[in-house]
Amino acid sequence: MDEASGRVEGPELVVISDLHLGEGRTGDAARYSPMEDFFEDAALARLLASLRTQHAGDPSRLVLVLNGDVFDFLTVTSVPDDEDCRARGFEVSPPERRFGLDPTPAKSVFKLDVIAAGHEEAFVALASFVAAGHRIEILRGNHDLELHFEDVQRRLREHLAGFEGGPAAKDAERLVRFHEWFYLEPGRVYVEHGNEYEPSNSIRYPLRPLVPSRGKPAGAPPLLDYPLGSYFVRYFYNRVHRIDPYMPRVISFEQYTEFLRRYDLFDLVWVARDHYPFFVSALSPGAIAGASRYTREDDAAHEDALRGLDGITQPAGLYRRLEELKIHPLTASKAALVREMIEPVVRRLLWFAGLGLLSLYLWLLVFSLIQSTPWLAENVFGKASLLALFSVLTVAGLFWAGNQIGRRLRRRTDETVEKCAERASEIARFTGVKAVVMGHTHVVDVRKVDGGRATYANGGTWIAVDNPWNRLKPDARRLTFIRVRGDDVRVCRWNDEAGRVDDVPFFDLAEDRGRERMPADEEIRLRARPRAPRRRPFGSS
Repeated sequence: MDEASGRVEGPELVVISDLHLGEGRTGDAARYSPMEDFFEDAALARLLASLRTQHAGDPSRLVLVLNGDVFDFLTVTSVPDDEDCRARGFEVSPPERRFGLDPTPAKSVFKLDVIAAGHEEAFVALASFVAAGHRIEILRGNHDLELHFEDVQRRLREHLAGFEGGPAAKDAERLVRFHEWFYLEPGRVYVEHGNEYEPSNSIRYPLRPLVPSRGKPAGAPPLLDYPLGSYFVRYFYNRVHRIDPYMPRVISFEQYTEFLRRYDLFDLVWVARDHYPFFVSALSPGAIAGASRYTREDDAAHEDALRGLDGITQPAGLYRRLEELKIHPLTASKAALVREMIEPVVRRLLWFAGLGLLSLYLWLLVFSLIQSTPWLAENVFGKASLLALFSVLTVAGLFWAGNQIGRRLRRRTDETVEKCAERASEIARFTGVKAVVMGHTHVVDVRKVDGGRATYANGGTWIAVDNPWNRLKPDARRLTFIRVRGDDVRVCRWNDEAGRVDDVPFFDLAEDRGRERMPADEEIRLRARPRAPRRRPFGSS
């Protein structure tokens, strides 16, 4: 830190999350896998080339942080042929041929090979970035939990070193680093993916996300303990996406429910019929998904790991504090799993059933009033006028009630966005950093936290998502990332047509929606500007 200015010094950080590189292009270079969501390889390459040019004199002054869900292992459903299986030393089961390989080290390496082959331009760009002397810090998300395996980490470095113009193997080893949970520069910036703050994507043991050995066959390879959201992607979402590859990605159960409402009933019945065995097995007492096989010994080992890391990490007790902040995984309880799966549907049914019954009751009440009032029963004009008035009121009431119900039902979609911001404030307070950066939500966000002392920012995603900004400025939420210079934090986007970095526009809706705040300097500038006094509403005192 510069004591004279109070600013935090350090290399420039570019934080990119949620690229979701999947199978990419298939054998035909003009065609993509129907599960693919990332089509911006060329744009990513041009962004990294531009950043390299800006820091050509001193590559140590620029660090790229890949903040989780960069590689989408969950959507890779291709399997190797028999000869490749023998060479790799594993077999493929019938369920794996339908849903993709299980998350073991060797099978995860195969998935990474598929991703690298389908996104060669993006991998070449990353290789050139490292060859220029820049560091890449890589964090895991819930879609690339496979990066936990050392075999996968080693294979990723081999891919980068294998391209022409890429780094030497020893430079790839030195400059490409992996982090199990978070990236921290003390006093300056903390980076975490953010899935630990959503119950359906939280991981019980972030430092060792593996299915416990109890109940597994002897000699079986390590297997990742997927959170419920990952199982949902693997066994349901992928199949639906194959039916309609143009659908936007959805990430929460509430959004899944909204998606179900829009699609053909017969297609969904077919998918449910094809996948119900998974849901039955997920709810069974011996299911691998969830925490049914964890023991006190597993919990004790996790506690020991936390204590060991807290003894060598600053501030002291950081891992313990983060463990307290994260949300307990949804699948730790079978009852919670069932509740999460059916609650959105039940709530919708109850709301609309109640609204329908109330409307019917009121109409019966009006008819009873007409029949019991002699003047109205005999007066055709009066009866028609009352019915017309009540019809208008019914339509208006239903419209208002539908709006209120919709807002209540959509509120849960924003819960993870707000939860990440709340946790960011706690993290900033405990660590003393000036900036906390996350991803996962696919929603760009920047706001002051910890009483205005620190900034929280979320870089959104590079894949297509439904967003109201598309109606105003179609590219406003595309190709976004976080740029940290000193203690200045900005949500930026790569303007690919102009070949430059732009600021992401925000509305100043601080009173209604915290995530639509302006970047700190713009907010301060506007507040410093004299404003005309607000006109009081008529009748106010």
